[in-house]
Amino acid sequence: MNCNLCNHNNLELVYSIENIPIFQNKVFTTKSKARETLTGNVFIVQCCNCGFIFNSDFNNSIMNYNEEYQNEQSNSAYFRDYLDGIVTLLIDNGFKNKKIIEIGCGKGYFLEKLTKTGFDATGFDPAYEGSNSNIVKDYFSKKYSDLNADLIILRHTLEHIQNPKSFLLNIARANNNYGKIFIEVPTLEWILDKAAFWDIFYEHVNYFTQYSLGNMFVDSFQGLLFHKQYQFIIAELSKLNISNIPLNKEQSIDFSCFTRSIDYYKMYVKQKNALAIWGAGAKGTAFLNMLDPNREFVKCVIDINPKKQNKYIAKTGHLIVKPSELDCYKIENILVMNENYLNEIHQIVNNDAIKIECL
Repeated sequence: MNCNLCNHNNLELVYSIENIPIFQNKVFTTKSKARETLTGNVFIVQCCNCGFIFNSDFNNSIMNYNEEYQNEQSNSAYFRDYLDGIVTLLIDNGFKNKKIIEIGCGKGYFLEKLTKTGFDATGFDPAYEGSNSNIVKDYFSKKYSDLNADLIILRHTLEHIQNPKSFLLNIARANNNYGKIFIEVPTLEWILDKAAFWDIFYEHVNYFTQYSLGNMFVDSFQGLLFHKQYQFIIAELSKLNISNIPLNKEQSIDFSCFTRSIDYYKMYVKQKNALAIWGAGAKGTAFLNMLDPNREFVKCVIDINPKKQNKYIAKTGHLIVKPSELDCYKIENILVMNENYLNEIHQIVNNDAIKIECL
């Protein structure tokens, strides 16, 4: 096995999880289908040459995104405000009257937000199921080089790409090595500072520190988003870093914090009466598969996304319910999977008898 970035074979195993769902965002119509979902292993390694961190057991050929995949978060007012903040960031950096391409635009919510704000934006996603004429149901490639985008947007896509540098080089060539790119990915520093073992997923093959993301380009502008959970970079496509700067000693990554966090939450779920978790997304699925694989402690999962409600979590088979059904399950405790939504959830529940905490 060689490094996904520099192709060296000197890799150090730093963390592992076995037999977890390959898709954390797929939900299922029956408990049996959920229990039968395909699983894989996560062997997080760090390259001793360039410092890159990735899942060495990732198999791209089994990644089949279909109608069961539900990762839309725009039902949340907090999340919509966060997307508005990204639009403002793009405006502040001078892209309002420029040609924009969004690669991997998903269901098109952010692209529609851009166009409604006055951006000249085109989306690319072969799995797109809607009817927006601004979205091309295809991969962005050289055959679209006539678009000459001033900015390529790549939001929460690069962490899914097995060969990220080759992927970026292909984007640059397809755009005639012209323009800039905006990349947004999860922040590994936040995951480790939080000891957030629930943020390690099979479908995320790459884990970027601010150092490793910045090292993708010779020169760039970087920052943090979503209360530091996400990071971004804006860089010239022509300034992709073809070489790999060797790892600095201080950039060695320590995943040992996860052990204490896992032990703590194993006791937590056992001790809480009538417990539900809030969030049927990737974090919730990862948490349940680690700590309640046989549905012994968590009564149900709450989510505001109608397309997830009355469906089941991958592999564990926990039922996903709407907030208005809390009384039906006599819930006494709620554990929120993402602290960013805590205030919003308090307003929705509006019941002092239910204790609400966050990870």
